[in-house]
Amino acid sequence: MHSPPRGPARIPVPGLFIGVAALLGLAVGLGLLQGQLDRQFRESGIVTYGSVILLGLISWTSFAIGRIRRDRARPLWRDPRAVWTAIGAGFAFLALDDLAQVHENLDKLIHSLAGAEATALTDRLDDLIIALYGLAGLLVLWLCRAELKRFGRLLPWLGAGFAILALQVGLDVISNRDEWLDWLAVAEAARPLWRDAMTITEEAAKLFAEAAFLSGFVLTLRGLRAG
Repeated sequence: MHSPPRGPARIPVPGLFIGVAALLGLAVGLGLLQGQLDRQFRESGIVTYGSVILLGLISWTSFAIGRIRRDRARPLWRDPRAVWTAIGAGFAFLALDDLAQVHENLDKLIHSLAGAEATALTDRLDDLIIALYGLAGLLVLWLCRAELKRFGRLLPWLGAGFAILALQVGLDVISNRDEWLDWLAVAEAARPLWRDAMTITEEAAKLFAEAAFLSGFVLTLRGLRAG
């Protein structure tokens, strides 16, 4: 007998992207009302909490997949559940990072301990930390590829998520300071709007990347329960 979908497994994949688009629209609308277009896209804005929810759902779904994939006959290091537990723990950490601004505060701590003023290079340390998170995630997925290859519906979504995430990190690196506005010869009066537009684009890319990841995990969990 098939298990009925429950928890995140009930989420329709198109609904995830519609929800993200609606959240972005709400954030822009609130920003316009507050007189600061990017207000809800900054730390502790509603976009941050939306990201935390998405990351938390990915973590929960991965743990749920692990419970189904558990093989008590195998030692822990060969049990498929270990793969999904590691992935779930990684996304739980990312949710905590988003909520507590871990990588931003780590950037500030490094500058403080080094006693150095921020430069165009060192000011991008938090971007480097995010890139390292992504590389660590790719390494885990590569090491666990034998297990992940069993789930054909998951892999395209993982690829899409990492591609969008790479775009977001690239935009974040470029826009960390105002050099990009100099390159584009943007007039001084127009720069605040350009900065806001870039911030919104970066945060939108992050949310859509997370929605892509969650889509893959939801479809995988749904398939396992149906089977």
